[in-house]
Amino acid sequence: MGKLAVYLRKGSVVLVAFAAAFVMTRNIGLALLAGMAAWSFMQRTGWFPGKGKIGVGGGTSSVRTPWLDMKLDHRTGAISGRLLQGRFEGKALDDLSEAERGEVLAELRAKDAQGAKLFEAWLDRVSPDWAADGRGGGDRAGAGPARAMTLDEAYLILGLKRGAKRDDVHAAHRNLMKRFHPDQGGSNYLASQINAAKDLLLKNIGA
Repeated sequence: MGKLAVYLRKGSVVLVAFAAAFVMTRNIGLALLAGMAAWSFMQRTGWFPGKGKIGVGGGTSSVRTPWLDMKLDHRTGAISGRLLQGRFEGKALDDLSEAERGEVLAELRAKDAQGAKLFEAWLDRVSPDWAADGRGGGDRAGAGPARAMTLDEAYLILGLKRGAKRDDVHAAHRNLMKRFHPDQGGSNYLASQINAAKDLLLKNIGA
């Protein structure tokens, strides 16, 4: 029922765009193009009537460590990533076999504590029982040495660009926490990074 409502809303926008263009131009070809453009816009941005404001950052956040580049999809909650160093350098996380995941986790725990925690967060999404069934190769990664987050990293995590307003920060934070809060299947580490990014930006953005 929810999906039907979404398609009905999107369809109404396409019809309005088509009708408006046809009334103004009396050209059915241009009217069809206007309807197609409206559909393409909604598919690309994820916006449709009733969904609310379009995110400034385009619906994707990035978190990067020396060994790992992760991306968070605001709309679907999907987490993807690619290894930047090590034996599997350049390989997408989704392409790792179960045995390779264990090797990567061990390597990250030894070389990149933050990367290990991000990798564990990804494992929590794709294989919730990875730690319980022994495939994790031990306990979860420890806290590791603390490293101050930079402003550029905070913008990336929230999917924002420089020049964003305080309202944009609050909106991006709310949207991400809906997807990545531990109660929604996310992880404590991701939630802590999202909260830290919000706090840092709010301290550095004027009223």
